[in-house]
Amino acid sequence: MQPTPPERPSPASRPPSWPGREGESSPWVPPEKRIRQPQTETTPGNNLKPCPGTTIIARVGSEVILESDVLGAVNEMIEKNKDGIPPDQLEAQRTILIVQRLKSHIEAKLILQDAKRTIPPEGWERVQEQLKKEFEENQLGKMIQSAEVNTRHELDLKLRALGTSLDQEKRAFCERTLAQQWIQQQVKRDKEITYERMIGYYHTHLDEFAHPARARWEELIVRYSDCPSKAAARDAIARLGNQVLAGAPLAEVAKRGSGGPTAADGGRRRWTTKGSLVCEELDRALFSLPIGQLSPIIEGPNGWHIVRVIEREEASVTPFREAQVGIREKIVRKKMEEQFREYMAKLEAQTPVWTIFDKADGRPLLSNRPEEYR
Repeated sequence: MQPTPPERPSPASRPPSWPGREGESSPWVPPEKRIRQPQTETTPGNNLKPCPGTTIIARVGSEVILESDVLGAVNEMIEKNKDGIPPDQLEAQRTILIVQRLKSHIEAKLILQDAKRTIPPEGWERVQEQLKKEFEENQLGKMIQSAEVNTRHELDLKLRALGTSLDQEKRAFCERTLAQQWIQQQVKRDKEITYERMIGYYHTHLDEFAHPARARWEELIVRYSDCPSKAAARDAIARLGNQVLAGAPLAEVAKRGSGGPTAADGGRRRWTTKGSLVCEELDRALFSLPIGQLSPIIEGPNGWHIVRVIEREEASVTPFREAQVGIREKIVRKKMEEQFREYMAKLEAQTPVWTIFDKADGRPLLSNRPEEYR
C-alpha cells in the first residue's frame, strides 16, 4: 500500500488585532481618510489578493521584515500553550509575542547590515553558503525530529500551517547565527579583571553574598476553627505532642491528627528564613530550640503549634576567596553588556527603523539585548 500523503494545510492567518491590512507595506490609513484613486478598467490582475504572510510589518534601513518572519515561532508557541491561555486573551497574547519576536528580528537586521557593510561581497557569499550547509547537516534533522515528521516535505507543510516555511526557517537560522558571530567580534570579553576591582565589587555588594539564618523543621497544628473552643484545640494539640513524646513518629502523628497544609506531608516544612514568619513566637522557637527537641505548645494567630527543628544554618557571608570567581564573571558580563548597548545605540542612530507597532512619537521599536546574544 502507498502511504497517504499528508493533507496540505491552509495558510496561517494574521492576527486580527494587528494594525494595517493584508499586503500593505506602509502604515494603515482608515478607509474614510484614504484618497480614492480613479477607477480603471477591470482586468483579472486588479482582483489579485496578496499572498498570506507577505505584509511588511517592519522596515530596517533598506530591508523589510514580513509577518511570516515572526508568525511561525509565535503560532508554534501559542499552539503549545493554548490550553493555559483563556480564549478571550488569545489574540492579545499573540500580539504580545509578536512584538517581542519582532524586537529580536529588528536587532538582528541592524547587526547584519553592519556586518554586510564590512565583509567583502565574496566573503559574505562564502559565509552564507557555510551557514546553509550547517543548517542542512545539523539543524534540519533536529527540526524534523522535533516536529515529529518523517521527511523534509512534511516538515515544510507543518511549518506552512504555522505561517512560515522551511526556506524562511533556513534563512532565519543563517541570519541569527551570523548575527551572533558578528556580535562576538564587536563585544570583546575583558580578560584583565584586577584584584582591586573584584574586592571593590565585593565590599560594595556585600548583600549579594550574605546568607540569613534559616531552619528546616516539622510541625503539628490544631486550628481553632476545627474545634469547639480554643481550649479544646489546646487539649487536642497536647494529645498529639504526648504521642510524639511517647515515641510515635511525628510524621505519622501529623498525618493522623494535624491540620493545615503540611499534614498530608507529615508536617514537614521547607527551609524557612529567620524573620519570615508572621508569628514571632514561632520564629523565635525555630532559631533557639535545640535541634531535634520538641517545642512547648505555641499560640499562633490561627491555631496551636508544636514544632521540631530538623536542621539549622546560622547567618553567614560568603568569603571573598569563594566569591571571587563569580565576581569576576559578573564584572565581565556587565562590561560586555555596556559594550553591546553602546554598539546597538550606534546602529540605531544611523539606521531608520519603522514598524506597524510604532507609537505616535515615532520612536523605533527596539529591545534590550536578546537572550541568544548573551
